[in-house]
Amino acid sequence: MSVVICAHNSAARVRPTLQALARCRAHFPVEIILVDNNSSDATAEISEQIWLAVGNSHFAFSVVSEPQAGLIYARRKGAAVASYDIVIFCDDDNWLSEDYLVNAVRIMADGGVGAAGGCSTPTNPERLPAWFYTFSWGYAVGVPFDCIEKLPSGDVTEHHVTALWGAGMIVRRDALRFLFSLPGFPALTGRKGLTVASGEDLEISACIACAGYSLLFSSTLHFKHDIAPERLTADYAKKLFGSFGAGFEVVGHYRTTAEALKYPCWCAVLGSIRILKHALHWRLRHDSFLPVLAALRLSIAMNEHQRRIFDTVQRIQKHRTERMGPTSPAKCSVVSQPLTE
Repeated sequence: MSVVICAHNSAARVRPTLQALARCRAHFPVEIILVDNNSSDATAEISEQIWLAVGNSHFAFSVVSEPQAGLIYARRKGAAVASYDIVIFCDDDNWLSEDYLVNAVRIMADGGVGAAGGCSTPTNPERLPAWFYTFSWGYAVGVPFDCIEKLPSGDVTEHHVTALWGAGMIVRRDALRFLFSLPGFPALTGRKGLTVASGEDLEISACIACAGYSLLFSSTLHFKHDIAPERLTADYAKKLFGSFGAGFEVVGHYRTTAEALKYPCWCAVLGSIRILKHALHWRLRHDSFLPVLAALRLSIAMNEHQRRIFDTVQRIQKHRTERMGPTSPAKCSVVSQPLTE
């Protein structure tokens, strides 16, 4: 297993993250890769000193540099240098539980699962503002937003979801490498320095789903999230949630395109009805035409953003078909073999 820590100016907050990783149990090889993403502080040097001090000689530790600013580029670098088949993205403020790695290996033993994620709790709940838990899913605290109606109960600890957040995300390395090899991926970059942005984790989730894999939420995957005080202000929250719009739009385009390519006739009919409805309500815009354009493969009529996503989905589905042969629509939600380069 390869644990990738994407770090930008993380010298002041990475210590407890590394200490938590050092306490994790594992009966298999583990490497920790810290990606120094265009840091201007001593993130790399301090991280190496911290790991040497924790004294875990069973896990390999290395630091690599990614000069291109942007969380997605740090993730790409980590996937490129990872040695093992399973990659965990551990943010520089995530403190993984001691059984996180063991549970991750157990979950990913199912070849149909392309990515998995879990739940988190804040490290210092007493400093949280009154409004925090209303919007906690945006801070990767609690459970993914589409789990609210399907919270595990009794012995049920895992179920399928439509998206996962990047904090603690477990992904198949070869699927990631294939995605990063596509010219139209990614459409979103995630955080970039001091710029508040989001959605790159939603895009990874959407592409993994387009590849025929399932996304799994497990309450056995638990970590603590050490949220910096400057991220708990109302101004930051407004910027954060304002950035979600672009992510939701991109994910919507992925899902619409994948559905149209999968059921072209049905989506062409429904899409035509949608166009008429939007026209009657004076809400007609370019996105209104996407289901019909995708179903008819008329990418030339799409805007640049939609065309890039359309091409990405086509390449993903073509690759899946080449590896596993034609899959009936009723069975294509889960596959038994991972994507490879």
